[in-house]
Amino acid sequence: MGQSAGFAKAAAPFLRGSRLAGVFVGWSRGFGRAAQSAPHVATGAWFLPKPVAFQAVELSPQAIEDARADWSALAQGALEPSPFFEHGFALAAARHLPPDDRPRFIALRNMHGDLAAIFPLAPTGLSGADGLVRVWRGDLTALATPLVLRDQAPETLVAFLDWAAAASPAAGALFPRVPLGGAFHTALVDAATRRGRRIEILESFARAALTPGGSADEKCRQAGGLKKVNDIRRTQRRLAERGAVEFGIVADAGAARAAVEEFLALEASGWKAGRGAFLSEPARATFLRSATRLLAVDGLCKIAALRLDGRAIAMAILLQSQNRSYCWKMAIDDGLRALAPGVQLAHALAALQLARPEIELTDSCAIARHPMIGRLWPDRVALCDIAVSLRDEGFEAALRREQRRRRVREFAKRAANRLLKRKVS
Repeated sequence: MGQSAGFAKAAAPFLRGSRLAGVFVGWSRGFGRAAQSAPHVATGAWFLPKPVAFQAVELSPQAIEDARADWSALAQGALEPSPFFEHGFALAAARHLPPDDRPRFIALRNMHGDLAAIFPLAPTGLSGADGLVRVWRGDLTALATPLVLRDQAPETLVAFLDWAAAASPAAGALFPRVPLGGAFHTALVDAATRRGRRIEILESFARAALTPGGSADEKCRQAGGLKKVNDIRRTQRRLAERGAVEFGIVADAGAARAAVEEFLALEASGWKAGRGAFLSEPARATFLRSATRLLAVDGLCKIAALRLDGRAIAMAILLQSQNRSYCWKMAIDDGLRALAPGVQLAHALAALQLARPEIELTDSCAIARHPMIGRLWPDRVALCDIAVSLRDEGFEAALRREQRRRRVREFAKRAANRLLKRKVS
């Protein structure tokens, strides 16, 4: 079988092109034969000047490592930045997270062999056991926007939905934690509309962020008022009475590795010890070390620290994707909580980020209405969870089950927080 014919046969569900009397034209003879015989050939009523074909492949960890150059190019050309699906983060997740948490990465390549999209799926993959194919959002990710090449976004999303419908018994696909009204959301609505698929927003919320303009004090005044600014000034003076206070950021890959070890130790010394600290779960600690190291090599991870006499008392891990920055994880010295080291670190970070003209948004990655960062950073980024039908039958029932599952989970989470008297970090 010729190369083009073989690719066409594998990619037949995703062929699209100008239509004449029900036959796709413009391919080589191999593509033409595949298009006529394929049972799932896309037959939309719109017309494209050139055919676009896609092939879906699940990637092993080794294949992810081998695809580094293509993956990085995709991330740079993606419709929207997605720091948690950058190559280093994805490779670490595929290798080191516990099997029950490990994503499965589906790559879509176009007819030229270019990487057009990466869709991380939940460990259940295409089983659709609860009626939904789920894009992966582990508890370590604050955003779950798949990487989709900007130039072919609607066509790629149509192809993915068609593939999922053909390969899974699920009634719908769930895309969690994508920017509400953003470029990916818009393209997904376009793709769903082209196929007459239903699309529902299951949940939406907004969290603290920073956008350019103004100083850290001005941002703080907007978010928490003049009293909040004065409170920060007071705790800064009180902390300075204890010793030399310094704020710094590490960007070098070698130095970042040592800083991550400091972060791990600081986090484990506080209330999170035994309750989710990375060091309490070896697989997650290994994942963090690997992900930050790989991202730092690509210049996509920095470690910020507030120090008292050289000792870290508050630290943050910053990730970057395209022109956006993400305050992924923070840890503080619980013994100094009365002096608000986390607040002081967030204020210093605001000054640093606002001085970087290339950064259009700094996402706090916090929960909605976070009592600390929400009173320091006044801007907001809106996120949503979106469900798209793959078939009409069973979709409504799948949505009801999902809503019920979310209500139960939220109730259990609130009860656990009350029982354990968890603090907000």
